[in-house]
Amino acid sequence: MSLDKIPGNDELYIGSIFSVRRKDALKKANITNVLTVLRKSADETSIGSLKHLFIEVDDTENDDILVHFPRTNKFIQDGLDSGGGVLVHW
Repeated sequence: MSLDKIPGNDELYIGSIFSVRRKDALKKANITNVLTVLRKSADETSIGSLKHLFIEVDDTENDDILVHFPRTNKFIQDGLDSGGGVLVHW
């Protein structure tokens, strides 16, 4: 259930599917954007009013995650540029 900050100056965090349920930690980290990367549909109600991008892929050699990078990178950068924090979780 960890919410870990990526080293550096940006407010970029990584966590598991359970980290998005930690509303207190999300608020403390000023998370405004959530990027979900997983095959199974995420519980949209757990995201609340946060901006959300859902990428439906598995962590297997059969799924080409690279095709999603332009979209995910823009989503992450837009969140950081707006002054908020971004959580990437799976």
